[in-house]
Amino acid sequence: MTLHLIEPVLGRISGGLAFNRALTEASERRIVRHPVPGDWTRPGEAEAAAVADAIRAGAGPILLDGLIAVGLPGIVESAGSGHPPRPVHVIVHSLAGDSPEPSAEAERERRALSSAAGVVATSRFTAARLSSRYGIRAEVARPGNRVRAQSVGETGEHLLCIGAITPNKGQLLLAEALCDLGETPLDWRCSFAGPVADSAYEQRLRTACTLLPTHSTEILGELPAPDIDALLGRADLLLLPSRAEAYGMVVAEAAAAGVPAFVTAGTGAEEPLQAGIALPHEPAAWTRALHRWAEDSQFRTRLQSEARDQRTQAVRNWAETVDEVMAAVSTPGGDP
Repeated sequence: MTLHLIEPVLGRISGGLAFNRALTEASERRIVRHPVPGDWTRPGEAEAAAVADAIRAGAGPILLDGLIAVGLPGIVESAGSGHPPRPVHVIVHSLAGDSPEPSAEAERERRALSSAAGVVATSRFTAARLSSRYGIRAEVARPGNRVRAQSVGETGEHLLCIGAITPNKGQLLLAEALCDLGETPLDWRCSFAGPVADSAYEQRLRTACTLLPTHSTEILGELPAPDIDALLGRADLLLLPSRAEAYGMVVAEAAAAGVPAFVTAGTGAEEPLQAGIALPHEPAAWTRALHRWAEDSQFRTRLQSEARDQRTQAVRNWAETVDEVMAAVSTPGGDP
């Protein structure tokens, strides 16, 4: 059986697309990706027609990326009710609500997932949220995570924030927290890495960084995987102050490198967190935590030791994820 995974072309990397690519590469040709170009911020008739063509062309079960499904719920509805019906499964990488129109997005999400032949969630957190919101059962296929070299970071000075530059990822909150940090024993430096998904937000972040000590921050933009590996290889602490996260693959990646993390409490980023703490989504809480990191060497050393001791536990073979996805779509409704 060949599974056809239909995904959007975004022009930048994202956690969902990174998941799709790694999943496909590990599938030994059991999963084939079909990228569909378009304006996925506001998909219209052209995008709908392209997705419909991709669904019709796939000679096997269809797995539709959740970003497409939520943008075009009518596609999922019509595919399942057509003559003959073409059941479509949906893989959910992120939850609705992270948009300028969260209630409208949530309604589109409900329509799409309720009409799908099945739903695959990339974390237990996401599956639980979908169940509580819509009463929808989702099969879980957690991301794989390869073995990484242990970080050489020891001083506690190299702070790292990885994620698309967008309000949801909370880089501005982090800059505000760092601004309130004041003088510390650490000569810290924070690196922001990730594609620019919101240019206005990026400019606000750059302006905020001008209020911080000279040379204490750098905004690196989108980086290739080897450069991300290099950053993790020398990082002391990962910072992920997202407003919402379905999983937080970068937290697992940092854990595999023996790097502790601070994440936002109540988000999916807590699921892969091994060594670190979960914080409220407010600058004051992050300032206090960062102040403790900078001032309390025993606290810092304990987190770093825990991260290094537990790093092999973060490793997971992508082949396991492939098996979970294939099992999820191998249902009476999902078979061709």
